[in-house]
Amino acid sequence: MFIHRLPSFVPAIFPSLIWEKHQASKDNQVYFTFDDGPSPEITNFVLDELDKFQAKATFFCIGKNMRQFPELAHSIHSAGHSLGNHTMNHVNAWKVPFHEYIENKQACDQVFNDLGIPSIGFRPPYGRVNLKMLKNADELGPIFMWSLLTGDYHSGLSASSITGHCLKNIQAGSIIVFHDSQKAFPRLKLILPEFLAYCYANGFQLSAL
Repeated sequence: MFIHRLPSFVPAIFPSLIWEKHQASKDNQVYFTFDDGPSPEITNFVLDELDKFQAKATFFCIGKNMRQFPELAHSIHSAGHSLGNHTMNHVNAWKVPFHEYIENKQACDQVFNDLGIPSIGFRPPYGRVNLKMLKNADELGPIFMWSLLTGDYHSGLSASSITGHCLKNIQAGSIIVFHDSQKAFPRLKLILPEFLAYCYANGFQLSAL
């Protein structure tokens, strides 16, 4: 069974990570995030859909993709969305030494610097962290996780299953994960319009982190 809604005990175990975002003066905010881009066809689709609802979002980008498609990274930024670091090569923290992981993350930081685009923080690929990462969280910057995972990348999930499980769990402060990747696109192109329409109809404001 795919777990869409994060169990409540997880943030309590890892309080240094950002799982939700609440603003006292804005209690209707929801945060759409998109991992693994930018990718021309898919990211442009996402930008077009967000624009229909005047929604803002956050894109956690892979450095090599930003390097390959710098104009698309600039398009995200110029449209008023925020961008964050997702490592240079989508590296798995459980499979490489910590120093190598840091170097990969820093290489992505350099891409942001070279393009003149600010990064709002970091999201570890696969959501995987280890003890050294937690102990050195200041070196990585704000680490954004999530409260709701669509699973759009999972070929075993249907669009109707994703919306059926996720829409009812959206609440103020939710950080929701989508992916602007080729792997996710067959499901993303079906579910994103539904998520946007649902949030609009229920009075949620979609903001960038």
